[in-house]
Amino acid sequence: NVLSAASPYFRAMFTTSEMSEASQPTVTLNGIDPDAMSELIEYAYTSEITICENNVQSLLSAANLLMMQPVRDACSSFFERFLDETNAIGINCFAELHGTQELTKKAKRFVLKKFSQVAQQDEWLHVSTQKIIEFIKEDDLRVSSEDDVLEACLRWLNHASEQRKADFHLILQHIRLAFVSPYVLMDRVASCKAVQEDVICRELLHEALQFHLLVDRRSEMSTTNSRLKPRTCSELTETLVFLGGEDERVVVRGVEIYNPERDEWKKLCCLPYAVSKHAIVASGASTLYLCGGDYPNGRPSSEVWKYEQKLDTWIQLSDMLTPRSELGLALIDGYIYACGGTNGEIRLNTIERYSIDDNKWTLIASMQIGMTSPACCSLNGYLYITGGAVLEEGDAVDLVMRFDPRKLEWSNDVAPMRIARSGSAAVVLKRKIYVCGGLQSNTENTNLAEVYDPTINQWQFIAPMREHRYRPGAAVVNEKIYVCGGQDEQPGKYHESVECYSIETDQWTIITELICGRSFLACAMLLLKWSDILWEHVCEGETNSLPDIG
Repeated sequence: NVLSAASPYFRAMFTTSEMSEASQPTVTLNGIDPDAMSELIEYAYTSEITICENNVQSLLSAANLLMMQPVRDACSSFFERFLDETNAIGINCFAELHGTQELTKKAKRFVLKKFSQVAQQDEWLHVSTQKIIEFIKEDDLRVSSEDDVLEACLRWLNHASEQRKADFHLILQHIRLAFVSPYVLMDRVASCKAVQEDVICRELLHEALQFHLLVDRRSEMSTTNSRLKPRTCSELTETLVFLGGEDERVVVRGVEIYNPERDEWKKLCCLPYAVSKHAIVASGASTLYLCGGDYPNGRPSSEVWKYEQKLDTWIQLSDMLTPRSELGLALIDGYIYACGGTNGEIRLNTIERYSIDDNKWTLIASMQIGMTSPACCSLNGYLYITGGAVLEEGDAVDLVMRFDPRKLEWSNDVAPMRIARSGSAAVVLKRKIYVCGGLQSNTENTNLAEVYDPTINQWQFIAPMREHRYRPGAAVVNEKIYVCGGQDEQPGKYHESVECYSIETDQWTIITELICGRSFLACAMLLLKWSDILWEHVCEGETNSLPDIG
């Protein structure tokens, strides 16, 4: 009865009279790992199961066969949390084999987003022709140039050229050769034996060379041939966007963006009003959400706005349930979490979350203590809240809280930071949390930065920043950490500088300056077409001008 309740497979086996197993004292199950079967039987009786790297594949396979959906979902979630460049293709193939559609889609999206890195792994060399085509035919394949796609496919071909060359034309049809460098076409494609020996490959090469030679006819050719159109992501650039903030004299309404690759500045549509002590998150690296903060008169706001990139405009959404200034903000699986802050009277301990799909806020949890200026982020599906200012004196804390939004439960075993801090900035890079700057132990603004590795539950210092920064903005662009603005340890000094941290060298470098120095600003990474951004935005009452970038 217990097995029947836990598994529709067993229920059908034991209750359907037409099945011979229903009357047999012993039933043999083929194709199921014995250890996995034992764990699933234990789960049927206890509703508990331990999933790890060593058993997740066999458990998912067995749970899929036995139609034990909760275990199947848990295994899929485990795979999702550990997706990276080395295993994304394997997880995609494994999930597809077992019919777990959501995991299949997520692994595929990861491959498309990180294609250049994925194609450098050993997994890539053993992928089938059809799987290669499945990836490279997608219009939203993220690559810096089409040369990367070609080189990946040539690497795959050369791994077993004699066996694969007959089908290479099927792959070459989905490489947009017209956007490969003509020098690469001649040096790498024209000289390739598989291309030389196949008439379709030669025709595809000829088509691409025509595109390069007949410059004035490109628009005509591309209207009838998808191979002669760039991928939708090919013109997208990871940029830094800076919103609002304040110094001793002014609250900022402008929105500036910086392109690190070009070392260029531009402007986006101005904020609906000048704002400070707010927070932002980016969804899908293309949509910004701004929550709370202070109006110029110092009154906390409950307003929420979304930046619509295609229209270059701000759209008002449902207000938060509570006005919040100096709040923390994080985005997890389609929900925005607003943590703590102040309503103008007290430090808040509540957390509310916003459903992007439903445009609705819901109060979901309370923290141990009310706090302002925590640094929040999400990692592996968890909400992390680091530091903050507490009590009447605004004491900084080293506390790190982790919240599971699926179970609505707090973890009590997360290691504290190396130092107490409030008003710092937190970002996630390569599955680690980096916390930078802030007010150290309620005594002085700090330049100290530290990193948390959840696999060992340990914090360690990294190189200190070049500047002391209280309430800076921070974001990750192209796997580097950028920290901007903030208040210096000297009273009345607000930083204009933007500095960049490389995890490879453990060094900070000042790379550019903001239009005006300020703290309590917000910063995020935004993916956009740089060439589409105009210069003409002027915010009413704003006198600062863009720097001369030549």
